[in-house]
Amino acid sequence: MYEDGFTDIHCHILPGVDDGSGSMGQTLQMITLAKQQGIKTIIATPHYACGAKNKLAARLLKILEEVQKETLKLGGEFRIYPGNELYYSEGIMEALKTGEAFTLAGSRYVLVEFSLVETYQTLYRGMGQLVMAGYIPILAHVERYLCLRGKESRIVDMIKLGTCMQMNSGSLLGGMFNREAVYHRRLVKEGLVHFIASDCHNTGSRPPRMKDAYKALVKNNDCRLVDRIFLENPRKILENKYI
Repeated sequence: MYEDGFTDIHCHILPGVDDGSGSMGQTLQMITLAKQQGIKTIIATPHYACGAKNKLAARLLKILEEVQKETLKLGGEFRIYPGNELYYSEGIMEALKTGEAFTLAGSRYVLVEFSLVETYQTLYRGMGQLVMAGYIPILAHVERYLCLRGKESRIVDMIKLGTCMQMNSGSLLGGMFNREAVYHRRLVKEGLVHFIASDCHNTGSRPPRMKDAYKALVKNNDCRLVDRIFLENPRKILENKYI
């Protein structure tokens, strides 16, 4: 059950590094909301793109350390690990190899995004290259890519390739007349999603809603499936084990 605490593997919580939190104060507000949503562990995933003005890895680790110290003042157990949301390009493998870009919590798992209008062939080829290089790629917010929408066979083929699928928690919320939410919940029920994460950017338009999404799914799904996606699979990342 979620009382054990969620691990959020996709969160833009570090202050002043991307389009997420803009200050330490906002970061602490986001963490307070995260705690209320049952989150006890976060992998911070600021955007990384080859050729962009990315924060240096050493600087990100320093900021993370500062956030962790401030979080302790809020009380309770809460852990933050380093990571990146990698915008795929041919240079990503080199950035990972040199340590300029982060895997998730020092594991073999990498969180990867593409342009939302990218071709399926590019997604498949890019993820295949990461698999061949020894990584376990996770496709960020799988529900957003136009080339995958309504084409579950393509998602299946990418999973067979060695790709894991992450869906945003907010995408699961909505009633029976919300066609988007209904479609997203069906993908989960069909076993095509391995991770649910917040993709939290702020406390307003994109807050963490993990507990809300968990409760929405557990009503009409096997509890074992929901617990595996929300609890067991994220722990496997921290343990650097295959799901």
